[in-house]
Amino acid sequence: MTTTVAAGPAVRIRGRTYPVLLPTLADPRLHVAAVIVTVQVLGQTVLGFDVSIAQILLAVGTAAVLELGIVASTRGVLAWPASALLTGNGVALLLRTPGTVHGDWWSTTGWPIFVAAAGVSVLSKYAIRVDDRPLFNPSNLGLVVVFLVFGSAHADPQDLWWGPWRPALAATVAIIVIGGITLSVRLKLFSVAAAFWLTFAASAAVLAVGGHAITARWHLGPLEGWDYWWILVLSPEVVIFVFFMITDPKTAPRPRLARPVYAAAVGLGAGLLAAAQRTEYATKVSLLAALTIVCATRPWLERRFPAERRATGRGVAMAAAAILVGLAGVAVVDALSAGPRVALPAAVSADGDGRPSVNLPSGAVPEVAIAPEVLAVPGAVTAEDAQRIGRDLVASLAIEAEARGALDADLAATAAFGRHLAEVDEAIAAAREEGIVVVEQPSWDSLEVVLLQDPVSPQAVPQLGVLASGTVARLTYDGSADGRLLDQAESEETRLYLVTELGGSFLVGQVLEPDSPMLVGG
Repeated sequence: MTTTVAAGPAVRIRGRTYPVLLPTLADPRLHVAAVIVTVQVLGQTVLGFDVSIAQILLAVGTAAVLELGIVASTRGVLAWPASALLTGNGVALLLRTPGTVHGDWWSTTGWPIFVAAAGVSVLSKYAIRVDDRPLFNPSNLGLVVVFLVFGSAHADPQDLWWGPWRPALAATVAIIVIGGITLSVRLKLFSVAAAFWLTFAASAAVLAVGGHAITARWHLGPLEGWDYWWILVLSPEVVIFVFFMITDPKTAPRPRLARPVYAAAVGLGAGLLAAAQRTEYATKVSLLAALTIVCATRPWLERRFPAERRATGRGVAMAAAAILVGLAGVAVVDALSAGPRVALPAAVSADGDGRPSVNLPSGAVPEVAIAPEVLAVPGAVTAEDAQRIGRDLVASLAIEAEARGALDADLAATAAFGRHLAEVDEAIAAAREEGIVVVEQPSWDSLEVVLLQDPVSPQAVPQLGVLASGTVARLTYDGSADGRLLDQAESEETRLYLVTELGGSFLVGQVLEPDSPMLVGG
């Protein structure tokens, strides 16, 4: 992008005079900055971005200081660092560090990562150049480097899902789209935005139809099907990528014909990389990495499609064929990289065979409530779902009680899995050895479906739990054939169960303390 500046006053530093160059209102970078700053302000005020003002200033300040110093030393002028301010702001818009929460305005959590991302971005602009211009989009390269170096435990791209549709989000998307279209048309780069979005949308559709699924820390269960497609393709983060990263005039090809080829290559590349991923984090990094990879081929694209070359019918047909081959490649990569489904307990088949039916007495399952935190995430359960979860939990606990009494580990595997199944198996083994059997028979007064999430892992997938309160009868028998009752006690208890649907029923995976840090909103 050509910098349009107006001469300002000169500044004398250590005996050397530096002309001061300021931007004019005609500089397109000011218009881009207006859009990005507006989104940042909305993020801090109404969208709930988990990035602090201090982190934004660190990224912007690092980029600005570096560019001021480089330009002053190489060109002998003090130029307004318009490009660096955009780069730093772009980094801060898409970069997040675990542990930062909305409202902690001056948090410096992960400050070295923001400084590193902004620093790598600006330095790459001057260190990696071809034909006297940057080879890579600066903020794109900086973000990819920090995500690959620091990993998901320390750095994370902004979520694809920006929350439920609401007026504030609608206004934000409108600002991004209107501003992006206006600028891309003005810079004659709309073909880049359109070609990328169409090929990327087609790639995502191939994945959606093929059953591709990812996990996300804001979504209950796998994100798949057309929910996967629309959240990925229409994400505000992807829209920002379309209009303010891939359409960077400094790093996009200059020949008119090379531009849509370049954009389509990024779209297909993003689809190919995303096809091999099973988490939201990896999917987001794949999108950014696709641009980095294709930017490296820009000099070749400009030689292959010079300015004087014009589109022909044969060329269009070949391009269409190449896109179809690329989409087929997306499907192949998805099929080859498909991971195994969650393993079912040995005693339960995929259609639920092996789990005994349980006739629950009237009133055994109270009206099941749903915590607000559950309703706030995509994939939330309905009232009908909640009642089924409660019914399955009560049935699973009844089956578990029967399995403990009969010392039947296979039966226990139809009611529990994971850590809780291991605990039940240990209890059954101990009962066989010691000749003492302990069986619990709960009677719940209230059940509430709640949200559980590991507070330590920043990419932890949310899970469902049930907070149960009521009376628990604890019966102790000897190990004789007739099972003589030795002791009986009752207590009022509140328990937190982690439950997962396996084989068509919700099984118990873990029993937690009711004040467990995993309980979201607890």
